[in-house]
Amino acid sequence: MGRYITTTGTAAPVIREISAGYNAQVNDRILANSALGPFTINLPANASLFTNDTIQIIDVGKAFATNNVTLGRNGSLIAGLDEDLDLDMNSSITTIMYSGATYGWIIIGT
Repeated sequence: MGRYITTTGTAAPVIREISAGYNAQVNDRILANSALGPFTINLPANASLFTNDTIQIIDVGKAFATNNVTLGRNGSLIAGLDEDLDLDMNSSITTIMYSGATYGWIIIGT
């Protein structure tokens, strides 16, 4: 997952626990807890992206249906659309990948 190679030669995700607004980075595996309220995760800026860059968002608080987490597109498309994406399914795991300028971020796993 992601584009960064460690000193051992493997691509390792970076695990981050969040419960408030956050600016995502490529290779993040985000443990998102919206139990205290909704918030936004801003995706990386378009100019910094490469095809196949990946981010994963995991609903560890099991509260997305009550307190949505919004993925802010930050200048890129999401599934070919000029819109932010609301994550609203409890216990979901959403994996997105940057596919290039035509479609932007696409969902590759839920």
